[in-house]
Amino acid sequence: MTSEQRIRPAKPEEWEAILPLLQTMGGQCDEAARQRFARITQSDDHYLPVAVDDSHHIGYGWAQDYGPHLRTGDRTARLHDLFVLTSQRKGGIGTALFAAIRAWAEGRGVRYLEWQASHAAVPFYERLGYTGDPCPQPEYPFFEIEFPGDCGEPLR
Repeated sequence: MTSEQRIRPAKPEEWEAILPLLQTMGGQCDEAARQRFARITQSDDHYLPVAVDDSHHIGYGWAQDYGPHLRTGDRTARLHDLFVLTSQRKGGIGTALFAAIRAWAEGRGVRYLEWQASHAAVPFYERLGYTGDPCPQPEYPFFEIEFPGDCGEPLR
């Protein structure tokens, strides 16, 4: 990642800049998606960092804190998306986005950060030191980070 690139939380008014990234990932990007984006960017239990190079959005991530478990109090967060434009990959942007999400989760007192990855993304996570486990969707291995310490309640 260069000094001109930075990671920061997305803002509700950035929908048009984020839209091409979401469209590349796939899925419906209609008015309902725009409204979800606005809610997510303003929600305390979601984190949507963007990677910006000058004025261009070149990547994003999205994680959600599900809150404390009823019985144990342990918090679980899920990484839903991590995406970098193909032309910008292998320059540290994905690593920086992932580090921002990991720091966000740990700072909230999350005990487990979990995600599934496509086979194409598995080598990226392996380079970061993570190994996926088989799950009911074999084409999307399951990854998990368990943070140490007493994470039953948020640190906020």
